[in-house]
Amino acid sequence: MSLSTLFRHTVRRRPISSLTATVSVAAFGYANYREWKANDDLTTIPRDHYDSDAIASYWEQRPISIMKRLMSIASGLGPVAGGYLLEFHLRPWISRSLDLEDDATTVEGKRAKQILESELSQKLRSSLTELGPTFVKIGQQLSIRPDLVSPTVLYELQRLCDAVPPFADKTAMRVLAEELLLAKGDGAGNNIMFTEKEVSDTILAVFQEMPELVASASLGQVYKAALKSNNKETISEVAIKVQRPDILETVSLDLFLLVSYGKIVDKLCSVLTHQIPYHEIFLNGFANGAFMELNYIQEAENQMYFRKELHSRFHGENTTSSSVKYNISFPSIRRRSRRKNVEKIIVPEVHERYTTQRILVSEWIDGTPLARAPPEQIRELIPIGVELFLCQLLDIGRFHADPHPGNLYVTKSKIDGKTPTLCLLDFGLVAHVSESARNSMTQAIVNLLQGDYDTLIAHDAKHLGFLPQDMDVTDLKPVLKTILKEGLVDAGSNLHDRRRNLMAISNELNEVFFQYPFSVPPFFALVTRGLGLLEGIALTGDPSFDIFRASYPYAKRRAIESFSVKDYGKISRSILSFRRAPTEFNECLNFIFCLL
Repeated sequence: MSLSTLFRHTVRRRPISSLTATVSVAAFGYANYREWKANDDLTTIPRDHYDSDAIASYWEQRPISIMKRLMSIASGLGPVAGGYLLEFHLRPWISRSLDLEDDATTVEGKRAKQILESELSQKLRSSLTELGPTFVKIGQQLSIRPDLVSPTVLYELQRLCDAVPPFADKTAMRVLAEELLLAKGDGAGNNIMFTEKEVSDTILAVFQEMPELVASASLGQVYKAALKSNNKETISEVAIKVQRPDILETVSLDLFLLVSYGKIVDKLCSVLTHQIPYHEIFLNGFANGAFMELNYIQEAENQMYFRKELHSRFHGENTTSSSVKYNISFPSIRRRSRRKNVEKIIVPEVHERYTTQRILVSEWIDGTPLARAPPEQIRELIPIGVELFLCQLLDIGRFHADPHPGNLYVTKSKIDGKTPTLCLLDFGLVAHVSESARNSMTQAIVNLLQGDYDTLIAHDAKHLGFLPQDMDVTDLKPVLKTILKEGLVDAGSNLHDRRRNLMAISNELNEVFFQYPFSVPPFFALVTRGLGLLEGIALTGDPSFDIFRASYPYAKRRAIESFSVKDYGKISRSILSFRRAPTEFNECLNFIFCLL
């Protein structure tokens, strides 16, 4: 039988299969053609700002790259997720359904489960590392959430923070030399060809020796060096961040897929629920912040702004700690506040003349990640950290939204050389909070302190963007109060008990969120991420830490400072009520955080 005869015979016998195969081959060929044409196009992704339309236009012309990325994500995380669901959910469910003995109840079974969990955790760390910067960032954030993941997984993810594979020093030094010439104004471009001697000469014209690699991060590498100086007695040690090559395309593709996922979820929610579509806007807000981490000039500007604003608030002579002024029971802070000079927060100085979009040169800080500090030191410094982030959210208007273990350090005070002091690093991911949003949050705090829950739901939730302005909340208020009482208030102030109760009433919460048009303001994507990560670090030092109770002192002070003397009397009476029955205040704060 000839080939043509065999082909005709196959088509007649299996027309649907033949049509499917033909369409698949044609689609694959067309996709390859589009990718080939797109690679000839000179269109590039803008580096200095986030443009979702430009990124979408760039990647929609490259369907093969999208399919490859989706396949790599599925092949990397699929086996880990499948193994976890099978061993820790499906098998136990089958055993319970068939009344079989669960091996996990025996000593041998528990040990086998622990070994399996360790193996899956190692595979997860390996998969996240291979998938690149975006997924490494996700792993870094989970690495400080002992309330969300088990100690075994936590251990592996903390290793991920320290073991991001470095790229070649030779490549990094070439990028550094290019950018130093660019900063100098010699007009060097990214495509200029350097010899090794030219690279070395360019770098040694600025630094005393060739920089030494000290850390490999998800977006770049950090080197330590000393700037050249006419004063030989002064050694100015600096940290040099050098961006990974091709990082722009890698991150932008992941962000494009993330926002596309948000669009799909919005379409499904608009059909199946009464929710206002917000996932695309929410994820675009996150993507904007994540993308701007690739622009080190913007990061340098953020760092200089925070250094100025935070040093003016957390430094100075004869400074009275807010924890003393407002009678907060943090003995360690109270002792330190009696000093003539107080230095609670350090932000490294930026060497602006050497900074470009791909390198950032700033003051070198010796220290230890806060998450690895002794528990007593974490307990001492976390109240300052909470005040630090609430100050950013309610007062400054810019919010450091990425305080993972590598960004919050414990260093020694420059005043006495020994007092533990918080150091805030890495200002690439910053949320901007408008004045109207800050005022709305402060007003919400006043209503919380006064116990005016009706205004909180009917007015503040609308002004903050959680609910539509024209929505009638008459039916919603009693439902939310009931759920909050059962799921949160009855659990007291223990964080883990609250989460268990929330899981128990998750069906009721889902029904409420599906029935009513809840939405989430875009900047809350970064705000909740920042406070959540800070809470995770705090839990490593104090398992009973309560982010709501810790937030109260600064929130109270901000509310008193922002409103009139008339309101002050009401707030004061509410404060006394809070001291007698703190669960009501926690109930309201939990309401806002639950929406997030």
